[in-house]
Amino acid sequence: MENVITLRNLNKTYANGELEVKALKNINLTINRGEYIAIMGASGSGKSTLMNILGCLDRPTSGEYLLDGEDVSGLSDNELSSIRNRYIGFVFQSFNLIPRNSALRNVELPMLYKRELSAAKRQERALKLLEEVGLKERAEHMPNELSGGQRQRVAIARAMANDPPVIMADEPTGNLDTKSSIEIMEIFTRLNREKGATVIMVTHEPDIAAFTDRIITFRDGEIISDVKNEHDEVDGPNLSGENNVCSENDAENNVCIENDVNTEHGEFGEQTVQSGLENDTEHAELGVNDGLGENGGHDENAEHDGDKESAVCG
Repeated sequence: MENVITLRNLNKTYANGELEVKALKNINLTINRGEYIAIMGASGSGKSTLMNILGCLDRPTSGEYLLDGEDVSGLSDNELSSIRNRYIGFVFQSFNLIPRNSALRNVELPMLYKRELSAAKRQERALKLLEEVGLKERAEHMPNELSGGQRQRVAIARAMANDPPVIMADEPTGNLDTKSSIEIMEIFTRLNREKGATVIMVTHEPDIAAFTDRIITFRDGEIISDVKNEHDEVDGPNLSGENNVCSENDAENNVCIENDVNTEHGEFGEQTVQSGLENDTEHAELGVNDGLGENGGHDENAEHDGDKESAVCG
């Protein structure tokens, strides 16, 4: 099977004053084209840093990262932006839709930046993608007119806009109730099974990871397990919701707080600042966090917030 991602002796070290924080330690990893992978681990385990590097939002301190055979570990910001636009579709926990644009315009946005299709072709493809996620009839709805599950489906359609070989998802069900979570995971599974997309997702939830075919677990910057998931193809994962605490009103508003998990911000670092959004989405200005935690130390989740906001467009 053809490799789409290869990491060789990859390290990431952050400076925190006079201290060095080793976020990733000699990671060696191969991901084949068409795999369906969950990355798990506690906060601070290194999985967010890994996803930032896999998503070309950050560079390793040392080691190699080969994406589709190309070493991207030393590329410039502009080169990484081009790689993201061609190879990677992003799906975030908080959806990251442009609030002043319809579902249709949100899905069109990555194609607008790629500048390869006419306006008519962009709209045609965006409508087709919305139809594939069951939202064609809501193409002209604004994000605030959609439920959380519907917004995430728009985000998935947007991630597929340029037909990228790799989809990276940050806690994609973290803000959703159980029913919507199942629907979203069924879409990811269909993208993997029917379209051959390589799907890599960060999740805290074993029930969500159970949908995937391979589970990689991190601790203290190292891979501690990498196992194939022998899930039941007939019955599928159990999403009974036993570990969820959701009131009826919360479920209706797509706000669900799980036991022992802070779902407010995804592991990719969703706490972002959007400012100055202009009517023309080509010139949408996105705020950037300063990459520091509450006490001025390094925060792996905050380091690339601005990049994640712009990642949807490369």
